[in-house]
Amino acid sequence: MQVVTKKQLIDRLWNGKAVGDDALTSCVQELRRALGDDPRSPRFVETRHRRGYLLLLPVTSAPIATGSALLPPLDKPSIAVLPFQNGSGNPEQEYFADGLAEDLITGLSCVSWLFVIARNSSFVFRGEKVDARTIGDRLGVRYLVEGSVRRAGPRLRLTVKLIEAATGNHLWADKYDGSLEDVFDFQDRTVVSLVGAMEPKLRAAEILRARRKRPENLDAFDLYLQALPRLASFSSQGIAEAIELFGRAVALSPDYAQALAHAAICRVVRPTLGHSSDPDRDFREAAELSRRALESDPTDTIALQVAAFVAVMVDRDYETGWDLVNKSLAINPNDTRAWNRRGWINAWAGEIEPAITAFKTVMRLSPIDPVWGFSPKFGMASALCWDGRSEEALPWVRQVRQERPDHAGIHLLFIAALWLSGRHADAREAARHHVEMVPGFSLRHTRKVSPLRGTSGHEQFFDALRKVGLPE
Repeated sequence: MQVVTKKQLIDRLWNGKAVGDDALTSCVQELRRALGDDPRSPRFVETRHRRGYLLLLPVTSAPIATGSALLPPLDKPSIAVLPFQNGSGNPEQEYFADGLAEDLITGLSCVSWLFVIARNSSFVFRGEKVDARTIGDRLGVRYLVEGSVRRAGPRLRLTVKLIEAATGNHLWADKYDGSLEDVFDFQDRTVVSLVGAMEPKLRAAEILRARRKRPENLDAFDLYLQALPRLASFSSQGIAEAIELFGRAVALSPDYAQALAHAAICRVVRPTLGHSSDPDRDFREAAELSRRALESDPTDTIALQVAAFVAVMVDRDYETGWDLVNKSLAINPNDTRAWNRRGWINAWAGEIEPAITAFKTVMRLSPIDPVWGFSPKFGMASALCWDGRSEEALPWVRQVRQERPDHAGIHLLFIAALWLSGRHADAREAARHHVEMVPGFSLRHTRKVSPLRGTSGHEQFFDALRKVGLPE
């Protein structure tokens, strides 16, 4: 047995790209979770402090029998990127097709909840006429990515498909066009777009998978998945159900960083939506759950993002929020939720243009997210309204209000944007509806729990809510 240094692993896995130790640590933690390996008493992978890692099992080389599985199916989302087909007819373009697939493997490896098969395993299927189910069985994965690159003169076209291995169903597909003149820029932009688009599709597929399971067969990850759309509803009942499901997930797996983090989000948003009977207690519990999530896994991107959110929501600590969300983006620069949270923190701090840039990045990376797709649109509407551009904000807030009619925060923004754009009668009617929707609403409570820094735009927002006649 031989110690493998961190540099050797980074060089081999990321092909010389500039990747920090945090990304490698996160990958090793995911491997341990998949194997059920305890780092304090390892059976498979042992950490050698300041040196690297030691594989504790003997390594043997053996041929792979046709139709046999390389790995047993993992009880978590898993994916393999197959070698992209070179449809150009030019063997010299093979390197470009392989480079795209390899970069996509690297990008997907940054998604902390997803297990990604290494290139050396998935590329053994190059040129083989094997159906998706057989490949899924042999690699032990739930999802496959297929792609092809075609050249027509100076133009390039990449076609990519996301497939459910067990059924062969296509979950998503898209085309990307570029030119040979900017081939490397095209490669980088395409991989960023692919990771941003695939992550929410995979998450949605896993949520549907969890819903189909019998209640007695739900494990911590399934409970976590079932809680996500309930949290995203931002309704009083939905958040209460999410808290219960995240709590059950943590009871089964006390160090489950992402379940702890989302349990913290539930507590921190409940007071801001007027759903909390004890806001101070919710904020205390949010801070504690977020602290536990980070202690459980300091490199988990979701734990970092949520800690950023909690720092701003609970303590109005914008600097800490920016620092933590930037650490998350350093690990996975294509994470739409991290970009979304950066946008909200900027908007709350009054940094409007950076906020708008972040929200545009989210919508470019993931134009259709069935769970969280409303949030960057709501963010755009909020940033524009707080910048004194209520006319520009109204189309955004009208759209997102249709998507989330029960979201109290969206209703408040709609009221303010109507008032500030001179539509006073419509604003008063919307205010009457809001009071019916949120009994006991008060502006004093809303200001108390609001993370807004207090810029002139923020003050105009609250002033509009006061003038429209909402209860003090």
